[in-house]
Amino acid sequence: MIDNFYFYLFGAFLTSFMLQYLVIDLSYKKGIFIDDNVSDLPQKFHTAPTPRIGGLGIFIGCFFLMVNTEIGLFLMLASVPAFVSGFLEDLFAKISPGRRLVIMLVSAVMAIYLLGVVVTDFAFFKVPLEIGVVITIVAIIGMINGTNLIDGINGLSSGIAIIIFMTYFFISRIVGDVDIEFISLICVATLLGFFVFNYPKGKIFLGDGGAYFIGFMLAVVAILLNKNSNEAGTNISPWFILCTLIHPVYEVIFSFFRKVVIEKESPFNPDPYHIHQFVFIYLAKKNNPMTTLIILPFVLINNLIAIQFYSNHLVLVILAFSYVALYTISYYIFYKKHQVHMKSGDHSMTREGGLIDKDPTEIESK
Repeated sequence: MIDNFYFYLFGAFLTSFMLQYLVIDLSYKKGIFIDDNVSDLPQKFHTAPTPRIGGLGIFIGCFFLMVNTEIGLFLMLASVPAFVSGFLEDLFAKISPGRRLVIMLVSAVMAIYLLGVVVTDFAFFKVPLEIGVVITIVAIIGMINGTNLIDGINGLSSGIAIIIFMTYFFISRIVGDVDIEFISLICVATLLGFFVFNYPKGKIFLGDGGAYFIGFMLAVVAILLNKNSNEAGTNISPWFILCTLIHPVYEVIFSFFRKVVIEKESPFNPDPYHIHQFVFIYLAKKNNPMTTLIILPFVLINNLIAIQFYSNHLVLVILAFSYVALYTISYYIFYKKHQVHMKSGDHSMTREGGLIDKDPTEIESK
């Protein structure tokens, strides 16, 4: 175990917590780092101007605590381009999706070069190294965007990330992977430092920088866990990795298919038709914190089952496809219900009208 492990853990939480507090305080006093463009984007869930650089505290907390190990240092260095691309977008909102995609690509390539994270083994078959490199790059970039897609509800993206990193902590403890055990808990600690301000009232948001950084970390730590398992012979199934990440992964795949194939639109165009937004309207009754409480148990139960069968390829494949089926069926039901509402004259979920007509925290407090 890393020397002074609990000191690092407390330091990670405290660093993130204090930076979130300082950013919130400075933002309102100086009027900086504020997301006040809340009326014309369909994915917005708030009406009150709110700081949106919560990812800064998470990134700095991870950076200063992880660089004490070689693997942590390489991991953080590779994450810098992805984080910076999102952080600059948070500050200036002028970086095109295409340019951000290129910068994410840099992070993915750095991770492959510095850490040797290449996915070639899929249990039932293997692919050549060259194809594995392409798959790994797509997986990392997809996970970065997946984390960003599920961001928008208080505590949802960070809550899912906490569950996943805790899953990696427990499984790495089971198989004796000290590096991933350390990295996972540092990520959990910094995320908790943000979570206490973000949930339930949304005092600060992750922003693109935070979402990109978390997505990158989730993807690379997951691949590292599998890589270390292969080298140590601890038999963690590659399908275990997919199961733990299934919610954001399928969110990307499903959203891409829906926009490009069905709606004939650019996958970069934001819209209010993600499943957490339907849950927000139709199950949580526009209660922002309740939406998170409805979704997180499904992710938690899925990951707990995955831990129990971490080396069983067949069970994990069934588990992954079961989650996909549940997601798809739920989305179809919500979408049909939405069509009925639209035909009846309820335009609360149009691209023009956005999702809500009042602050969700006001709804929750009534």
